[in-house]
Amino acid sequence: MAPMRVLPERGPEGFPVPYGAPEGFVEHPHERTFAVPFPIGRVWAWINDPATFTEGQVWPYRVEFVEGGFEPGVLNVHHGPFLNAAGVIGEVRDPSPGAPAYRDLKYFYGSYALSPRLVRPTRLRFWAEPVASGGTRVSLRLDALVRRPFVPVWELSQKIFWSRFPVWMGKELS
Repeated sequence: MAPMRVLPERGPEGFPVPYGAPEGFVEHPHERTFAVPFPIGRVWAWINDPATFTEGQVWPYRVEFVEGGFEPGVLNVHHGPFLNAAGVIGEVRDPSPGAPAYRDLKYFYGSYALSPRLVRPTRLRFWAEPVASGGTRVSLRLDALVRRPFVPVWELSQKIFWSRFPVWMGKELS
């Protein structure tokens, strides 16, 4: 008897959102946490403003939304040379007492960075919570399937890429 197969989550229009890794790929989470001296309301509004990402992109890269912004079910794509990361906005929770703000973007099968043979992003999540100083702690996690020998290069590139995020946020919110 064949083993029972668990059906993947469903995305828009009922299409499956698979999470399997092709042979030679490993799951790779890149996580980053930083604090900024701005109240959570301002930080969360900036993170959830589509203009932050559509107007803040460096040419020739673009971010597009289909009929909405950061609301569940809205289609989203980040694209440019060597990048096609298409997905759907999942859960979005505004900040509330005792619970961090949260946003989830699930990338579709076929999304890639550099090449589909090297890196396949699967999910991007953000959390934000107030800190005692009146500022905000922001955490992010980018999950990807990465070809095993390429993991060190991918990790270094993510450290460099995401290091600009708190600097960019600080400039925009000052």
